[in-house]
Amino acid sequence: MIDVEIADITLRESEQVHASKMSFKEKLETAKLLEKLQVDVIETGFISDSPADAAFIRTLASTLDYSILSVPVPLDKTGVDAAWTTLIKAKKPRLNLVVPTSTVSMEYQHQMKAEKLLPLVGEIVSYCVSLCPDIELTAEDSVRSEPEFLSAILKSALSAGAKTITLCDSVGELLPDELSRFIASVYNMVPELHDVTLALLCRDCLGLASATALNGIGAGVRLIKVSSGAGLDTLSLEQFMNVLKIRGETLGFSTGLSTTALQRTCAQLFALTGATDAGRRTTSATTNSSSKDAGLPEDVDINQLRSHISSLGYDVSEDDLSHVCMQFKDIARSKKVVSRDIEALIAETAGQAPPTYQLGNYVINSGNAITATAYIEFIKNGVINVALSAGDGPIDAAFKAAEQILGTHYELEEFQIQAVTGGREATGDALVKLRHGGKLFSGRGVSTDIVGASIRAYLSAINKILYENDAF
Repeated sequence: MIDVEIADITLRESEQVHASKMSFKEKLETAKLLEKLQVDVIETGFISDSPADAAFIRTLASTLDYSILSVPVPLDKTGVDAAWTTLIKAKKPRLNLVVPTSTVSMEYQHQMKAEKLLPLVGEIVSYCVSLCPDIELTAEDSVRSEPEFLSAILKSALSAGAKTITLCDSVGELLPDELSRFIASVYNMVPELHDVTLALLCRDCLGLASATALNGIGAGVRLIKVSSGAGLDTLSLEQFMNVLKIRGETLGFSTGLSTTALQRTCAQLFALTGATDAGRRTTSATTNSSSKDAGLPEDVDINQLRSHISSLGYDVSEDDLSHVCMQFKDIARSKKVVSRDIEALIAETAGQAPPTYQLGNYVINSGNAITATAYIEFIKNGVINVALSAGDGPIDAAFKAAEQILGTHYELEEFQIQAVTGGREATGDALVKLRHGGKLFSGRGVSTDIVGASIRAYLSAINKILYENDAF
């Protein structure tokens, strides 16, 4: 029996395909569901300049136990460092160097020449290996690459220490038999592949992705990349597992996935990515929420509102629910109320507590040539508590400094920022959701300084946690 590993790339694909991104909470829930299925590898999207990306990877790194956490990295050491900093505490970390190998992808999509790309691959893979023991190289559009150049890229990566090589049918045009011949030719040119794991990513443009994947396994592939979200054209996790369920034993292929609740879990994963009739997410541009943000009608009753708040993950008292309901009615008379509005009402109205800590002075240093640092003062019982911390951006540094003062790490469930007013002096509205003891605590902060708004929102959520746990 051939053991086949499964890598899910829903988080990565959703970032690239959908204009409206998944929220922090949706991505975290997706990863948790995938680990529950015992997916071997969970691959995230690239880390952008947004502090939320780094915070999400760090949260996953402390959350995942079974699955490998794979983060794609570009062909530069700065990007590698940014990814590794967030991934370093993962139980099973992997850096995935994504490299264009066809002429089309190199010159037209990435503006790179083959003669410059080849030496760079070995250099960056070696640098990745110096940081992380598990390195993958993904050869984008490899089936349309020049054979000699593709083999040179793969040999360079393997000699530098890569342990997984992913070949990609990026346009999804290869028939199953054609893929088998392609893989055989690659093994012939690069026999070193027999000593590592060969992975396959294929698009499903012809509706033959499952058959193509099966042929790939027969030709030597041992890791298949799938997706489980709406509107994605890669091989479907549910479809592929159903094929293996029917024919896997006769073909001699098996996976370690838990299939007991596969159909229900896949339905949950599909819903998290916000399926519509067109297979795309429908989202308010300013809320960064999913299809549940179609808005709630003004005539919603308190029971319906309670149900909606519960679906967002909050547990509020009856008194707080009454206050939120009154505020909701006021807002609904003049605008459509979406989920972020309700979360802001919860942050402002529900669970208000005497502040254990108050924000004193703070100094943030940030720029493209320096590491971001934050100096924070929290005042408790008249005593000023201070901390200084570096981070992956000003907000990340500020949150880390706050954790130093508190002496406790709280799981960041979601972090959102939006502009309340326009212009150069725009007011920023930050919403922070922390999970503690299985419950969500939200805080809101408003300021013309977006970092200040974020710190105030974080501190508001912390004060609620401390009040509920009698920690003050």
